Amino acid sequence: MEKRIYAYLASVMAITMLVTQIVLSFLMKDYYTSVGDPSMVSIGEIFLAMIPAMLGILVFLLVILFVLSSRLTDRILTPIKKATDSIESILSGKNVREASIYPELRPFIQTIGNQKKQIDMAISELREAEKVRREFTANVSHELKTPLTSINGFAEMISSGSTPKEDAIKFAGIIHKEGTRLLQLIDDIINLSRLDATQTPQEFEIFEIDKLAGGIINQLRFRAKDKEIDLHFRGESVSTRGNRRMIEDLVYNLIDNGIKYTDSGGSVILSTSTEPDGVVIQVSDTGIGIPKEDQARIFERFYQVDKSRSKKAGGSGLGLSIVKHIVQSHGGSINLKSSPGNGTTITVKLPK
Repeated sequence: MEKRIYAYLASVMAITMLVTQIVLSFLMKDYYTSVGDPSMVSIGEIFLAMIPAMLGILVFLLVILFVLSSRLTDRILTPIKKATDSIESILSGKNVREASIYPELRPFIQTIGNQKKQIDMAISELREAEKVRREFTANVSHELKTPLTSINGFAEMISSGSTPKEDAIKFAGIIHKEGTRLLQLIDDIINLSRLDATQTPQEFEIFEIDKLAGGIINQLRFRAKDKEIDLHFRGESVSTRGNRRMIEDLVYNLIDNGIKYTDSGGSVILSTSTEPDGVVIQVSDTGIGIPKEDQARIFERFYQVDKSRSKKAGGSGLGLSIVKHIVQSHGGSINLKSSPGNGTTITVKLPK
């Protein structure tokens, strides 16, 4: 680049000197004409006479231009080099120090920085998604293997033909229970997969939540009665716009979760109400409660506070995860209030 700049400057200087010499030749001709015999001095003679002086001046100026071109090249390239260093710093993930660069280059550097941040965020999201996928696959495999192992073991003992009738009936009951648990788990996984595949819920409609909730209460009333749990519905006429099936799954999972983790003699209460900016669905139980240190993770997939009790109650660890997913897909919010031994209250708020 330095040689190019020097060549350009030298060419401009040579042309400028040539034009200057021609102009001076005409001026000198006019001068000699005014003071003497014009036939004694010609323009060509004047031009030739000035060549040595002009060549000397040209050589001197070319030397100066050589030095100036080197300095000028450094001044031009320094901001560009700083801009290149800034780009390399951005790409390597280092902090970019504020450097003196051409104002015209700043938008370019900022654009690269913003794109780098977007790429980093996308990569982080992909890594997180891959991590969640691996954990989900491992958890599903474990959760499916447990009831299948139990079913296979008891079925093998029954098929041997040496099991007493009383034990065979008992083993059949266990197989039925584990089979029911397995079907529930598969159903939850299918629901969760369907929710993951549908980022924006389709088929939104306006419907009355209190009527929908009343129907679910009737479905679960016999299960609550078997555990001697009082199941109540306290609500006013509440309408919302959303996916009816998803909201039905949400209410069902909240009530079912309350029944599972409430001991005999307890109660589960479903209530609906309206607020100026939304619709509220609340489920309260008098169950075992959730320790404070577990509350932040209770909506994670397959997370269970007490795995032994969850297994006994038939829980899969996916119910509240499905609830949270549905709430997020409807642009709502969910709040948990609980303490060990004092029950749990989950409040869902959906926008009107």
